[in-house]
Amino acid sequence: AVVSTQSTGDHPQISKLLSKVKTKHDGEKKALFAEYCRYFKQWYLYLQEGFNIVLYGVGSKRRLLIAFAKKMLKYDYHMFINGYFPNLTVKDILNNITNDLLGSSATFRSTTDQLQYVKNSKHNHIFLLLNNIDGANLRNDKAQQVLAELAAIPHVHVIATIDHINAPLLWDEYKCKLFNWLWSDCTTYSPYTDETSIESSLMVKQSGAIALSSMTHVLRSLTPNARGIFKLLATFQQDSGPDFQGITFQDFYIKCREQFLVNSDATLRTQLTEFKDHMLIKTRSVDGAEVLYIPVEHQILQQFLESDF
Repeated sequence: AVVSTQSTGDHPQISKLLSKVKTKHDGEKKALFAEYCRYFKQWYLYLQEGFNIVLYGVGSKRRLLIAFAKKMLKYDYHMFINGYFPNLTVKDILNNITNDLLGSSATFRSTTDQLQYVKNSKHNHIFLLLNNIDGANLRNDKAQQVLAELAAIPHVHVIATIDHINAPLLWDEYKCKLFNWLWSDCTTYSPYTDETSIESSLMVKQSGAIALSSMTHVLRSLTPNARGIFKLLATFQQDSGPDFQGITFQDFYIKCREQFLVNSDATLRTQLTEFKDHMLIKTRSVDGAEVLYIPVEHQILQQFLESDF
């Protein structure tokens, strides 16, 4: 046997090569997507009636979830969750719901307390769009049990996607009862571009390259104003050095106002929530104050600021 010693290349090279691959059957894929979009009102009705929906089939269904949110959930509390993020935990999901959606600043002793808080909330409807509920970090009994209990709350509605062939094995009879799934075949044949953009591949050996590529990929899908806000935070964090702990919301709001990036604190909070959904920023408590920071290494952040994102 002959073993090739040729380098597999780094992540930017691989991404460049893949971008040149021509897609096929675009017309048929668009027709499928349009067909599924006609189900939106039906899905919304099912969710309102106490069912949760799981979308399965070959191809990424992320764009379908985004389209559903834009068309049907304009006036509803909703949160988009990327289950394929390697560092995502069920605790992160609960924190985003209680802190961002419900506006709580309370400290919870356990996930049970958080679930009870969500259950007792006065919001009529909370919609969770979970792309890849079978993501690597959620593919365990504890995470699925918490998600099932969350989905069983009457005013919480879950529409999720699965892609792993053995994903249904995550749920026993009890969890299936809590989820109360309606199954919908949404085979899109769309490439898993977003889902695989941050996956640690055998072809990619540098975790720093993955982090940089992931951050750049997500930001390119956001508005120029959103990119400006993120770049401002990144620049401030980089200028503060490796010991940077974070910046308070109020201080960052003042900086954004000075750069004419936002006109109200509500606008900034909305944008920061989107950053959190994409795992671009995180919060932590420093000396009793909640601060914002970008969870990447100092060197990676420097490379990001030097790149033409």
